[in-house]
Amino acid sequence: MHPVPAPTMLCRVQDLPDGDSRGFDPLFAGRDSCIAVRQGARAFTYQNACPHVNGSPLAWRKDQCLNAAKSHIVCSGHGALFDIHTGVCTLGPCVGERLKTIENSIDSVGQVHLHFNTLETTPWHSP
Repeated sequence: MHPVPAPTMLCRVQDLPDGDSRGFDPLFAGRDSCIAVRQGARAFTYQNACPHVNGSPLAWRKDQCLNAAKSHIVCSGHGALFDIHTGVCTLGPCVGERLKTIENSIDSVGQVHLHFNTLETTPWHSP
């Protein structure tokens, strides 16, 4: 078992508009390796990779990971819809599969922090 890495500050909650999504590159990989969706006081963070198409990025344009109704995360590759709260695919070729969750917390000053349980769950390891 690897040691638990320290939390990584992702953004300030006010930089993530309520009801919208943003892509982030917290480890400077040169691409948005994770996405965040804010709904009210909560942020939902996932690896920016579709489980169906070999890790294909979800966003169809920078910071655009939601469908038009902003009710689901959508994969730009094949239109699969994912539940924002759980990451589970509800429509498309990967129904029942889920996005890889990245645990997060929002501290008392409104900073969103990513938490990695082990190095194996860190979303930036290249295959």
